[in-house]
Amino acid sequence: MNKLFQTTLMAGALFLASCSSSNHIEGEVYDPLEPYNRAIFTFNEGVDYVLLDPVTEAYRFVVPDVFRVAIDNFLAHIKSPVYLANELLQGDLDGAALVTKRFVLNSFTGFGGIVDTASWEGMTYEAEDFGQTLASWGVGSGPYIVFPILGPSNARDAVGLVGDMVMDPINWYVWNNDKDDFGLGRTIATVLSTKDQYLDLQKDLKRNSLDYYAATRSVWNQRRQALINDMGDNGADAYVEYE
Repeated sequence: MNKLFQTTLMAGALFLASCSSSNHIEGEVYDPLEPYNRAIFTFNEGVDYVLLDPVTEAYRFVVPDVFRVAIDNFLAHIKSPVYLANELLQGDLDGAALVTKRFVLNSFTGFGGIVDTASWEGMTYEAEDFGQTLASWGVGSGPYIVFPILGPSNARDAVGLVGDMVMDPINWYVWNNDKDDFGLGRTIATVLSTKDQYLDLQKDLKRNSLDYYAATRSVWNQRRQALINDMGDNGADAYVEYE
């Protein structure tokens, strides 16, 4: 990554951090940019329809489920340093110990993380990000934002995304060693993995909601609140309201 891009990322983080101080009730979705967000949401729907959904369906058809699970496990495994850093920043020593134990166990008995043997030992999966860390510090969520391609977020989580990028040692390896191909491959794998996990929920939500934008916004917000409150990934459960 060149210095100009790094500077741009940090400037964007500072700007969004200033936005997150808006006064509103935490838990409610603050969406002052709704006209803009709806336009970007429609654009993202088009990208999904033309590109991402067909590619994901092809990925599901070509790659057996057992290998897709292995890819999911490995992608989560190599994010462990980011999860660990956020556990420590939140002052959660038990969480940090759990992340460390999971990483060590899966590294040695899970073939480098492709098999989640730690879960067999009752070590539940925790994926703490910097957006959650900022929330634990009392930083408000700020306005809801829909980004092109990336989708739903808010000012706090946008800053959190930059923070996670900076904390990720793999990113520093890619940036400092001109390993752009490796970084691109990881990004593509992450996009496919994420789409694979949420594609069915996304389709059901669209089919059963009167206002797909509002439904997506609500489900996304409920999921983020559940993660912040350490209730796990309740994205699927949140959808029940729209059935």
